[in-house]
Amino acid sequence: MTAVFQDKAGIVTGASSGLGRAIACELGAAGMALWLVGRSADELRATAAMVVERGGPAAECVPMDLSESGGLAELVTEVGRSHPYLFAVINNAGVMYPEPIVDADPRRWHEMFAINLMTPMESCRAAVQQMRAHGKPGHLVNISSTAGRDELYGAYGVSKCALNHMGRTLRRELEGDDIRVTTIIPGGFATNLARGFTPQMLEKMVSASAQLGYDPAGPDARKLMGDPAHVAGIVRYVLEQPIELNLEEITIRPAVSMDLK
Repeated sequence: MTAVFQDKAGIVTGASSGLGRAIACELGAAGMALWLVGRSADELRATAAMVVERGGPAAECVPMDLSESGGLAELVTEVGRSHPYLFAVINNAGVMYPEPIVDADPRRWHEMFAINLMTPMESCRAAVQQMRAHGKPGHLVNISSTAGRDELYGAYGVSKCALNHMGRTLRRELEGDDIRVTTIIPGGFATNLARGFTPQMLEKMVSASAQLGYDPAGPDARKLMGDPAHVAGIVRYVLEQPIELNLEEITIRPAVSMDLK
């Protein structure tokens, strides 16, 4: 790939698997200096190795529990002060417990809102401060979910709906800066978020697949559950656009939708 992001730094959260790993590989292969954030040090190192295999520069791995306040913002500030050009912050990390609100454990609400909303808000604030200090164009990209538009996903959907609104608010606040804000809204991509699904939700997915005539393990499964590489390509596309434009929200989903109602 062409090193279109040469001499530019980026931070990708949730980079130990799924969408975050795919995004890191895409941006690293295009020359971006990366700081990879996630819970698993081993998996972050695996992602960093993939970046190098694709011709990208060596990435920094920063294991971190994003449910704890302040850590990501501190990293953003540190990168902004140590690198001459903090170009992009990709808030991709998320946790999903798609339980009905009335039956859920409130401790899970706090975990979801901490990781899905509060930490991205803190990192965006810190990034704006550093990007303004650099005086160069920058991008804030928040990875949301179509669950934020649906009533089926309990507090998880509420957290993603709030993230969507945060993006719109920041876009308006930053109109006077060369800092663009984009919310990418995936639906139905193969990631580790499914580890938080209840058995009932998984049963609904299998049943919905069967009703549509698709085998989740068959060759057409990609029509139901997309490849994270496609989301990564959208992130790169956003970062390549002229700073005079703002791609406010982009929804990307597989060709076939499963009805889980």
